Amino acid sequence: MQNNIYLTDSYRYEIQTTVLEKGQDDEGQWVALRDNIFHPQGGGQPADAGWINDQPVRIKKHPNGWIIAYLAPDQNLNVGDAVSAKIDKAQRQYHAALHTTGHLLSWEMACFGWKGQKGHHFPNESRVEFSAISDNPTPIEQLDEREIEALVNQRLHGDYPVSVEQRGELRLCRVSEGDEVPCGGTHVDSLGKICQFVIKSMKYKKGVLRISYDAKHVEV
Repeated sequence: MQNNIYLTDSYRYEIQTTVLEKGQDDEGQWVALRDNIFHPQGGGQPADAGWINDQPVRIKKHPNGWIIAYLAPDQNLNVGDAVSAKIDKAQRQYHAALHTTGHLLSWEMACFGWKGQKGHHFPNESRVEFSAISDNPTPIEQLDEREIEALVNQRLHGDYPVSVEQRGELRLCRVSEGDEVPCGGTHVDSLGKICQFVIKSMKYKKGVLRISYDAKHVEV
């Protein structure tokens, strides 16, 4: 069984482990590591950039559930081989900051009567789409970007905790005092790790409110 460490520790950037399985498909030769720190693309978050034995690899989720790494054409690994794996630290932190901030933004917007329905947490593209929770949400023309931005930043400065818990097949994330939300992404461990939250735009069309934003992780 593969041990997906990224689900419990977003700040594990390197690991010594062994090859659990190997295979080949139309995209090339791949391996699955017994202890895996790579996050695959999914849930609105891009895949990690990473290396195995200092060779760049491309990460993907296999249909059987394994997280696999596609190797360079000249790289050959076998089941049982000891390997060193690492991810791009700055990129992981940025992805985690964007993803957690998306959850926090959804929680803050619920106070205005808007529910987050869909999140996209890619660099330079991060956004959350909202729909009205009730028949009486705060009207679009009364939503102030700077006010919402200030509320989110106030929560970040409060350094509230972020918790992730696995319950059977369900992984739940809670940001600050918000509701638990099913999520398979990487997150910061406290809101104080996030800085420079900025709302880039707010657009409303056909009943959907889209808020685009950016956020940065503090240097650690």
